[in-house]
Amino acid sequence: MHILRGGGQAGQRDERYKSSGRVVRLIYSMAVLAVIAYALYFFGRPYLILEGAGIVSAPKKDIAADHVAEVELVHIEPGDRVYPGALLFTINRSGFAERLDEIRTTLADREQDIDRVLQELKVAERMMPVLNRRVSELGGVLKRADDQPEIMDLSTRSTLHREYAEASRQLEQNRAQRENLPGLLDQLQQNKRALQQRQSEILLTWRNRQVVAQEAGIIGPEVVSEGETVLTGEVMAQLLDSSRLYVIWELPQRMLRLPRLGERVIVKGVRVQVTGRVDRFAAMASPSPGDQQRRRRLVYVAINREDAKLLPLESSVTVQMNYFWND
Repeated sequence: MHILRGGGQAGQRDERYKSSGRVVRLIYSMAVLAVIAYALYFFGRPYLILEGAGIVSAPKKDIAADHVAEVELVHIEPGDRVYPGALLFTINRSGFAERLDEIRTTLADREQDIDRVLQELKVAERMMPVLNRRVSELGGVLKRADDQPEIMDLSTRSTLHREYAEASRQLEQNRAQRENLPGLLDQLQQNKRALQQRQSEILLTWRNRQVVAQEAGIIGPEVVSEGETVLTGEVMAQLLDSSRLYVIWELPQRMLRLPRLGERVIVKGVRVQVTGRVDRFAAMASPSPGDQQRRRRLVYVAINREDAKLLPLESSVTVQMNYFWND
C-alpha cells in the first residue's frame, strides 16, 4: 500500500532548497568580490602608495684606535647610552716590551756617550796648561834661534819648527775640543732626558690605557670584543647622536615619481607609527657585489624629536607615501 504525502510538505522542502541555494550563491559572490577587491588592491596599490624599507639611523662618530692595540676590557654594549667622560675601553698598546727594550738599549748607549764626552772634556782641560807651556817654550827657543843664528844649525832649527807647528796644532785642537764638547754634552744629556720621559710615558700610558667618550650618544650595533687586536685607524665602536634621529628610506625600483622635498610620509615600526618629512636625497648608492645592475636610491626622512623616541636606533621600518593625497 502506498501512502500519499500532502503537497504542503513538498513545498516546504523546495523552499529550504531555494534558501540554501541563495546562501551558497551569496557566499560564492562575496568570495569572488573579495578576490577581485584584493586583486585591485594588490595591483593598484603601487600606483597609489610609494612604499619601501627603511632604517632608523643618526649621525655617527667613529671611535678608532690611534695605534695598534689589544683590547683588554670592553665596558659598553650596543645600545648603551653614554655621556662625556664615560669609560668605553681599556686597551694595551702593542709592542710594549719591545719598545721598552729599544729605549733601554738607546739609554745605555747615550750614557756611554756622555761618559766618553765627559772624559774627553776633562782630558782637554788638563792638557790645556801643558800645551800652552810647550808652545810658549818652543816659541821662546825659536825666537832666540832667530836672534842668534850661530847657536843652532839648520837641521836643528828645522826640527824645532816642526815641533812648534805640531804643538800649535795640538793646542788649537785642544781649544776646539773645549769649545765644542760642552755643546755636544748638553745635546746628549737632553736626548737622555727625552728618552727617560718617553720611557715613563710608555710605562704610564701604553698599559691599561682608558678610552673615554668625548660626547653624549648611543653606542652603535658593532663593538669590538675583548682580546681583539685593532689596527691604527680601525673603528672600535660608533657613537650615534640620539638627538638627531632620521630614517634612511630605500626607494623601490618601480615608482610613478620621486618624492618631493618636504613631502609627508608615514614611518611604521613594530606597533609604532609616526610621520616624517622628506629631508634630502642621498647620492646613488653603489650596487652590492651580488647585484651588479641595481643601484639604490636613498632618501633621508626627518622625524621630530618626540616621535624619534618611539623608534629604536638601527631598527627596520616601513616608509609609505601617498602619491595623490598628501600635503
